[in-house]
Amino acid sequence: MTHNNQKQKQKDTQLFEKNITDVELGQELGSIHQEISQLSQNLSQLQNSQQGSQQSSQTNQASNPLMQQMQSFGSQAQQQMQQTDQQVQQSIQQAQQAMQQALEGIQANQAMQQMYQAIQQGQQAQQSSGQQGQNHQ
Repeated sequence: MTHNNQKQKQKDTQLFEKNITDVELGQELGSIHQEISQLSQNLSQLQNSQQGSQQSSQTNQASNPLMQQMQSFGSQAQQQMQQTDQQVQQSIQQAQQAMQQALEGIQANQAMQQMYQAIQQGQQAQQSSGQQGQNHQ
């Protein structure tokens, strides 16, 4: 588990330990959403630069050894870029999953608040009926 993952877990635990408001969860979701869109932009820029380098390497095929070395270096760089692309896509998927979990967290939080309110209303109803019973005696 990386240091960032540990920090995020601690943050998540803190979020759910205190009585977090929907506003705070919404802000958290907003920042996650910004990170996702930033990752998507980075990914499309990477893919565009990959296409450009593929086209230029195809145009520059030559027999001289220096060019061959450059081409092999270029293809290694492309492989690394593709791996980076895959990692970025995985990060985007993880961020989307985290957003989904946060949304579910908001819904669970709302449901818990409704249950709590229902319990309070039930207790108030019991108290008022108990007081009415005492008044009749």
